[in-house]
Amino acid sequence: MTFYNPPHPHTLHTAMSLPRLAPGIVPALMAWMLYGLITFVIQSSSGISYLDWFKTAANAWRTGVLSLAVGSVVLLGWLAITRWDHLWRDPRRLPVTGVMKAAMGFWWAAIALRLAGVDWQAVPLDLLLAVVVSGVLVGFAEETLFRGFVLRALREGGRAESSAALWTAVCFGLFHLPNVLMGTGAVGVIQVFLAALSGSVLYVFRRHTGRLWPAMVAHGAWDISAFLAGGYAQPWLTATTLPMLGLSVLVGIVVLASIVRGDRHVVMLP
Repeated sequence: MTFYNPPHPHTLHTAMSLPRLAPGIVPALMAWMLYGLITFVIQSSSGISYLDWFKTAANAWRTGVLSLAVGSVVLLGWLAITRWDHLWRDPRRLPVTGVMKAAMGFWWAAIALRLAGVDWQAVPLDLLLAVVVSGVLVGFAEETLFRGFVLRALREGGRAESSAALWTAVCFGLFHLPNVLMGTGAVGVIQVFLAALSGSVLYVFRRHTGRLWPAMVAHGAWDISAFLAGGYAQPWLTATTLPMLGLSVLVGIVVLASIVRGDRHVVMLP
């Protein structure tokens, strides 16, 4: 007679919590390539220039919403395959400096300024809905990919937090390079630089609470305000564009420099 000996509950829990793919740079790059390829194909196949994505509701649903929704499903599938730990939540909270807190305050102030300067009466309701949905999806997808997969991979093996945060920001900037092929032209190269700097502030939003969702909310709100201000800004808001851009660059540089200088000996995952 054969007897069945069930596994000890602790052993079963440990086995179920182990990642299917060990956290590392290669699986993170695979997530990046899968997401990037799928969204690029959907967006470019529309024939709509990047600069026209949010001119009409139909354009927004076809380019922004569709590509981001499919990309989000792909990332969730990759997460189910890899089953990484510490992707949504850090194992411990790192200190947040005054510079970092000021950067988060500037982020929300810039969003509030943009939203206050939107000519809301001119915004079609169907376009507004498409913009909000796009913002929610881009916040979820791009934060899951970069402040999630990429940051988690770069923290592996005892890598210093300064290095992990810096290279996550660089990767986030490079992720925007294909926009050059979709109609931004030389402006797209500048966008790469700006995205890398904004990525350093989005990293701070995760660091502040040790959780990923605040970075998702901050990212989504920023893009929603940018999409709306891009097409429906009142004259006074247009006049603030260059000064705000300059401040954004300065804030990003200061935050990134403080992280690189202050976290050289900090290790999140020894």
